[in-house]
Amino acid sequence: MADPRAIALAVLRRVEQDAAFANLALDAELSAAGRMDPRDAGLATELVYGILRRRAALDHALAPLSKQPLAKLERSVLDLLRVGAYQLLYTRIPPHAAVGETVSTARRVGLDRAAGLANAILRRLAREGAPPIPPGPLAALEIGASLPRWLAQKLVDLLGAEESVAFAEAIDGPAPKTVRVNRTRTDRDALAARLREEAPDLAAIHEGRLSPDALRLEGGGALTRLASFREGMFSQQDEAAQLVSLLAAPARGDRVLDACAAPGGKSCHLAELGAGEVISLDVHERKVRRIAEEAARLGLSVVRPMAADAGAPLPPDASGPFDCVLVDAPCSGLGTLQRHPELRYRRTPEDVARMVVGQARILDNVAKAVKPGGVLVYAVCSPLPEEGRLQVDAFLERSGGTFAPAPLASAPFATDGWLLETWPHRQGMDGFFAARLIREA
Repeated sequence: MADPRAIALAVLRRVEQDAAFANLALDAELSAAGRMDPRDAGLATELVYGILRRRAALDHALAPLSKQPLAKLERSVLDLLRVGAYQLLYTRIPPHAAVGETVSTARRVGLDRAAGLANAILRRLAREGAPPIPPGPLAALEIGASLPRWLAQKLVDLLGAEESVAFAEAIDGPAPKTVRVNRTRTDRDALAARLREEAPDLAAIHEGRLSPDALRLEGGGALTRLASFREGMFSQQDEAAQLVSLLAAPARGDRVLDACAAPGGKSCHLAELGAGEVISLDVHERKVRRIAEEAARLGLSVVRPMAADAGAPLPPDASGPFDCVLVDAPCSGLGTLQRHPELRYRRTPEDVARMVVGQARILDNVAKAVKPGGVLVYAVCSPLPEEGRLQVDAFLERSGGTFAPAPLASAPFATDGWLLETWPHRQGMDGFFAARLIREA
């Protein structure tokens, strides 16, 4: 029988050692484990995401109980302690079972040498509990939400003390399960009825909060197993990402360039919205093939993926002119911490500075492919102003009046009709920034 704690340890190791994305590593480990009790698979999932979201809080609880500084412990041993501590502090698993099963897992995965240490520390934690987190918003973000100090300080400066804590609390919960209706094959009501029929284990289905193409789902298993998914009735996509394509709002028959397209969700949405041709660029051949597969599943023959670097001279077929150009630029991804909690440990201020330079290069390069009167949409899944509004302001200044804001007549989700800003704690979706511009000359 597969051990959910052992699976969690394997995933945490891959996230740390191989810089793997937690969702992909978890899917791989669960697949390798074969048929599992859904409760065990659920526990493995909760352990992985819970530990990544609360690692600093777990270490804050464990540190006073260890004779050695946690940084000097073997990483596999420290992860084992975190697995046990998470069960004790954040689940309803009885303390004796949490400790006993964690010690058994230690022996099962070749950590016999740590079994005694784990038993002693976890028993003390069960008796004494965790020490309180020091007061103040920075401690709440650094310890409670495991955010690095530089990011915690940025959020406090940007949002203020109270709202930054609300942001931290939002990203410590599971990301919403959201799908986008393929409006070329069905509509939202029909898809909802189909999902209720195919997946009776879904606890609830709600309409999206802002996107007319979104359904929010509660409960249920993997959606990719459903016949409606295989038939291309829907895609899995966060609602904020859907709003970016809706902000672009291509007219029927428009020629569109999606300059940084992988994994293809926005390219396909633009096609579903009526674009006549969508050129989808990505620098990696493997990702280009993935875009093609997704477009084929959805029946979107107007999507044309090709391998190219959006920051370099574009190939002839992608050089324009285009009615609409979307730049969903490579960014820090810090708006997706709810979905990708591991990113908080990987991003540095130096990373952000480097990405800002790359974003500007791509913007300047692909802006030349927009025809006069055409639309340019710039987007990032980041709450940082230097990647969002400041980047757009700098581009508008560099453009010397060639580009200007292009408000939509009806876009209740956009500020002044041309700026999109979403937050996990405000709208309950990923954090995105996007701006809609028009080429005037």
